[in-house]
Amino acid sequence: MSEKRKSWFSREVKIGLAVVAALSMLYFGINFLKGVNIFKPATYFYVQYDRVDGIVQTTHVMINGFQVGQVDEIYFDYSKEAPITLLISVDKKLRVPKGTIVEVYETGLLGDKALQLRLGRESECYQRGDTLPGIQSPGLIGQVMGAVSPMLEKLAPSVDSTLIAIRKVASNEDLAKTLANARVITDNLKTTSVKLDRMMTEAQPLMADARHAVGRISAFSDQLDQVDLASTMQQINATIANLNVLTGKFKGTDNTLGLLINDRGLYDNLNTTVGSANALLVDLKANPKRYVHFSVFAPKEKKNKE
Repeated sequence: MSEKRKSWFSREVKIGLAVVAALSMLYFGINFLKGVNIFKPATYFYVQYDRVDGIVQTTHVMINGFQVGQVDEIYFDYSKEAPITLLISVDKKLRVPKGTIVEVYETGLLGDKALQLRLGRESECYQRGDTLPGIQSPGLIGQVMGAVSPMLEKLAPSVDSTLIAIRKVASNEDLAKTLANARVITDNLKTTSVKLDRMMTEAQPLMADARHAVGRISAFSDQLDQVDLASTMQQINATIANLNVLTGKFKGTDNTLGLLINDRGLYDNLNTTVGSANALLVDLKANPKRYVHFSVFAPKEKKNKE
């Protein structure tokens, strides 16, 4: 009987120890996932806010970017002016002087939130369980909107007047006519584009002929490159020299051609001779019998006399 009780008792103890161990592991695991170090002593404070967008349990509490604690609980009390109360735990060794402010700020562009302790400079410190003042930081987006809002307020009247002007222009009949004209112009441009395409198609043979002509010109240029320009220029210079000599002969009087061109007396004699010949011809035409005596049937007496 004692052996049965002993074995039964040992079985119960084993089951109890296993359950306690499992619960302990579960508790430590959950707190580890939350970022809570239960072996590290901590002290607690309360912070009140109007709203805590993005703040949840286990949200980090930072000092100059270093984590010194976290948010343990979030309470909501309608009777208070700032209805949301946060219970934060920080390192027990941390001294929190009076004048310290707990600021909610954004840790990045994605909107993640954290709490930051702005430590005061007073010698007296807060005690465990005291309520610390809290503020909301506008964050990067809030700062940008705060800087842009005055500009938008200044631009609002201008935008309104611009919209009114645009509405008047849109309701104007001239705009409809202008749009109709633009549509007509667009249609004309389409027609012109079709004609240009047709002209380009018809111009392709001309382009081919132009390419052929350019090829022939290029070939002719190559032939010109092959011509001996030096010898050609020598021949041209020799021809010009001969022309200069011939011109000099025309101007001189030591040759027959020069005398014929430059002798005035010869010119006068030729004129006189030509004039005499003209007069002779005129007289010959007027009195041909004076110079020619010819008869087929001459009288016999005259023949005998002859």
